Amino acid sequence: MVPVPFIVLYLKKLATFIAGKNRTLSKLLDMLFERAKSKAGPIEEFQWLGLMLFVAVPFPGTGACTGAIIASVLDMPFWPAVSANFVGLVFAGLLVNLLVNLGLKYAIITGIILFFVSTFMWSILHSLGKSSTSPN
Repeated sequence: MVPVPFIVLYLKKLATFIAGKNRTLSKLLDMLFERAKSKAGPIEEFQWLGLMLFVAVPFPGTGACTGAIIASVLDMPFWPAVSANFVGLVFAGLLVNLLVNLGLKYAIITGIILFFVSTFMWSILHSLGKSSTSPN
């Protein structure tokens, strides 16, 4: 959690500073930020909840630093970004602790169940997001 507030607050400022020094780096950073925004669909759609669920998944590349970078790229407000990262880290820690204490066989079964539950949750959230934005 230590680098999260600094990443959320200063990543865009650092990128702007670096981009001002070199035109090639400016184009590269713009391309990277646009690509990151295009890949962050569920997180952009659900903001706090999406970021929290992203960080809560205990897979490589889904931790607090990545969540902070995504929050910065999506221009999330500071406190929602930091709190979503914190809650996601707590859930990830609890989940990993649970899986370690269950043993290998039950951890694999639980992992499969959690995969299906999370897929189901995302589909429900996505359909709720579409229904709230579609005109009636």
